[in-house]
Amino acid sequence: MSALLANYFGEWNLILFIIGGCSLIALTFFIERLFYFRKAEIDTNRFIIGLREVILEKNIMEGIRICEEMPGSVAVIIKAGLLKHERSKEEIESSMELAGLSEIARLEKNAKVLSIVGHITPLIGLLGTVLGFIQAFSEMRKSGLMDISATKIGEAMEYALVTTAAGLVVAIPSVVGYNYLVSRIQDIVLEIQQTSYEVVDLLVRNKEYYEV
Repeated sequence: MSALLANYFGEWNLILFIIGGCSLIALTFFIERLFYFRKAEIDTNRFIIGLREVILEKNIMEGIRICEEMPGSVAVIIKAGLLKHERSKEEIESSMELAGLSEIARLEKNAKVLSIVGHITPLIGLLGTVLGFIQAFSEMRKSGLMDISATKIGEAMEYALVTTAAGLVVAIPSVVGYNYLVSRIQDIVLEIQQTSYEVVDLLVRNKEYYEV
């Protein structure tokens, strides 16, 4: 039985090491996404007020300059629309939509890592449990019931179940973190859509006004 415990300790430590590595990966990417979202979000009300003034004054270059100086996904997308201000509404919207797809992809980058960790860590923990049970029953078969105490069997089973618990401990916060990031992404995307519609409307109405 001592050989069983020695072997199992080695595998148990390996499984826990993998689960611990997954937890560090999830935490790292979660913090990275939080910082990225913080840079991507801006005061859209103030941004729109500034843009409205320069668009009404037909000073599109100043609007582009404002977008370049303003960090965040919204400014990048609005700049794409301003660069096409002389084109039709459809072309302006198409340009902003293309820029929006690129920005949304950047927002979603690395967020799915948390989802992956949340799905695989319980399976890794379960794998450790199954391996532990296999080793325990294998040793029982080889040694015979008379040579194995209930205490030692209990210890082997305990070591096996710890890996499942560790997997769940990592998986639950990872899933919660992933859903939080998804909600943040949805908020930013909604903000992008609202701002884009308003800027397109300003460009089109301003263009029609000067053409009359």
